[in-house]
Amino acid sequence: MDGKLFASESALSGFFARFFSGGTTVKLKRLLLLPLALFGLAVVAVGQQGSASGSTAAAWVQLGKLSPSDVTAYSSGRSIAIAGNVIVVGDDHGQRATVFVMPKGGWENMVQTAILKASDESSCGVFGNSVSMSGNTIVVGDPQNYCTGHPGAAYVFVEPAGGWSGTLTETAKLTATDAVSGDGVGYSISIDSNTVVAGAPYQGNSIGAAYVFVKPASGWTNATQTAKLTASDSNQGEFGLSVSVSGNAVVAGAPYRSQAAGAAYVYVEPIAGWTNATQTAELTASDGQSTDGFAYSVSISRQIVAVGANNSNQGQGAAYVFVEPTGGWTSTTQAAKLTVSSGFPSDELGSSVATNGSFVVAGAPYFSNSANDLTSPYFHEGAAYIFVKPASGWANQTQPAAKLNGSDARLGAYFGTSVALQGTTVAAGAIFNNRNIGASYVFGAFSAQ
Repeated sequence: MDGKLFASESALSGFFARFFSGGTTVKLKRLLLLPLALFGLAVVAVGQQGSASGSTAAAWVQLGKLSPSDVTAYSSGRSIAIAGNVIVVGDDHGQRATVFVMPKGGWENMVQTAILKASDESSCGVFGNSVSMSGNTIVVGDPQNYCTGHPGAAYVFVEPAGGWSGTLTETAKLTATDAVSGDGVGYSISIDSNTVVAGAPYQGNSIGAAYVFVKPASGWTNATQTAKLTASDSNQGEFGLSVSVSGNAVVAGAPYRSQAAGAAYVYVEPIAGWTNATQTAELTASDGQSTDGFAYSVSISRQIVAVGANNSNQGQGAAYVFVEPTGGWTSTTQAAKLTVSSGFPSDELGSSVATNGSFVVAGAPYFSNSANDLTSPYFHEGAAYIFVKPASGWANQTQPAAKLNGSDARLGAYFGTSVALQGTTVAAGAIFNNRNIGASYVFGAFSAQ
């Protein structure tokens, strides 16, 4: 199944005939389908593999497009995060992050409600290269890759009493005591509750490191790290190019370790709290090869880790799923490999990943909808694929449950550069849509029977 359809009200009558050529019959619940048609929302994909329980299919619908109000913005959607009814989008070239708050009626086409800026903004910084959100707290990374003398930092924003609105500067700035110029602290960022992790992939001649910051009892304030995480065998693998934290576990990727075969490393917080450490476990692909770029992206949700290998399969890419063993994290290979049988070389599936345990979303920003990129009007439009956990547990998949594209993300949009997932809501960034301004898109899953 191609999984791609933009349906107007007049086209809904032929929706299922166009989607299922193999005779599968799926009907959206009438009370859900009718409002979608009346409001002109795009039904973008219907899954045939079922829900996380394996009993129900789902239609994934584009709910809204999120656009920066400033037409001078550039590359909005480089990074993206979602928490509750708030989505934050990074715009690294515009040196900002934009905050979108869902209206009472649900997600819709809209511009931001707030803009986040660094109080010490540098003309050569890339504030917004990474974003993450937990509860009412947003963290934005600025690795300051192009600034001489700057090691990079992470900026914490706590929602004001009046809500996310206007232009805001940080509540706190997080830095590393041993970082030097060019380390890239904040290239990747992740927050869960009171813990922030910031990757510094260029530290030590690109060996890399990750820093853990724990919120003080009195609240976020300017601070240096609680702990520094390193890999015992990173070897110029750009460890920290990707990071993710969930509960007491951190995952950090080193995609260029071992001739770019890559590895992901798991760290479990000690009972006494975070301290400098090397990995608890090392995650690798059983079929990994040099230049795969395994761990270019990582995401952890409780006992599940998703890892993107964007250059595997001749650049088509893949995502891998790891499940924590009963006795706790230990070095292991994947429980499942997720690929797309209809993909093309150079799609770079796995350039971004997100998981909530039951779903894995993987971005393929170089997808072109044609084997011949140069003749396609959809050159590098990009895509994001949704994989659903089978009832029997994670296993290899070559047919995603859904394929998402932005309704107007076309030529060179790079949709899927970033992805975020919460429940059955997916957000994806398209950094060069709208003549390089960029935009992000929100999708929701609706049950079918």
